[in-house]
Amino acid sequence: MKLCNTEIMKRIKFLEQQKYDIKSEERRICKVTYISEEDKIDDGYSFSETTETIRNIDNEIRNLRHLLSYSNVTTIIEEFGMSLGECLVYMAQLNNEKGRLEMLAQKEPKSRYSTSNGIIEYTELNYDVEKCKKELTTVLETISRLQIIVDRTNLTNMIDVG
Repeated sequence: MKLCNTEIMKRIKFLEQQKYDIKSEERRICKVTYISEEDKIDDGYSFSETTETIRNIDNEIRNLRHLLSYSNVTTIIEEFGMSLGECLVYMAQLNNEKGRLEMLAQKEPKSRYSTSNGIIEYTELNYDVEKCKKELTTVLETISRLQIIVDRTNLTNMIDVG
């Protein structure tokens, strides 16, 4: 059976939720409180069965993550000359750079401030705000292009999951 990267990511998310639900149920039913033996209610909890179920889920998650990781390393995004995994790292770097540039682009090139004793201080930026705004635009365009390519690749790159 072949799945695309996105389907694998969704399957991993589903399995993680399934494991969380099993562990939550386990916390709820792994013990019984009773007054007398006649009042004792068996909820059907089995440590062995629960452990085996969780291990099977973990095995499937591990296998899927390995296949996804391998795909991220071997799938090349020609437009950027990087693997899919490198593009994901690059996107995170670009998003960090976007935050920095947004902060710098919002500054006033020159401002003045009156101190508490009436002295006027001037503050002037050591960079060109317009150049910063142009760089921000370039980064935003690159993020957009990269996101579209990554999304398309995740939807079209098929992986044999066995």
